[in-house]
Formats: sequence, C-alpha cells, structure tokens
Amino acid sequence: MHIIAHIHTDFVTKFGIPRQSGLIESLEGKIIFEPEYRNSAAVRGLDGFSHIWLIWKFYEIDRETWSPMVRPPRLGGTQKMGVFGTRSPFRPNPIGLSAVSILYR
Repeated sequence: MHIIAHIHTDFVTKFGIPRQSGLIESLEGKIIFEPEYRNSAAVRGLDGFSHIWLIWKFYEIDRETWSPMVRPPRLGGTQKMGVFGTRSPFRPNPIGLSAVSILYR
C-alpha cells in the first residue's frame, strides 16, 4: 500500500476525537495529497457525489502484538469486550474507515 494523502483536522492528539466522523457536524478536515498524487484527473467526477469513503491508518497505534480483548472507555474501562465487537484501534491491522461529506469551495 502507498500513502496517497494525509488527513488533517483540528485534533492534535487522539483524545477527544469523535468515535464516528459524522457525530460533530461542524468538524472539518482537509485531505492533503502526496505530491505524486496531486493530479486533478484523479479526482475528476467527485463533484457528482456528496460523500466519500476514506480508508486510513491509525498512525500512532503501531504495535508488535494485539489483544483479542479490550476495555472500551464507553463502558467505563471495566468491562472486557472482543476487539472486533468494539471501535478499538488496537487491532491486528491499524486501519480505519470513515464516510465523510465533501465540502466544495
């Protein structure tokens, strides 16, 4: 896989980031393409859509091992759940998926 872009938001740390991209309507971010992918032909046709899917990597979560059980903060951190039954970023592959609306300016 190649990094084609970086997502920039107002969040400087992982704390406070909403668990779903649509929970905070006023939140905006930018997608900054790597130089080799800054080609207007690559995004031609996006203006016909209101949303896009972003597949992204948790860049501060890299670990050598993973755990099948986690303690989600939404449950007070006291109850263990299976990692695939949660939104935990501590998975075998540190990837995320978000549906985001496109703002045209």
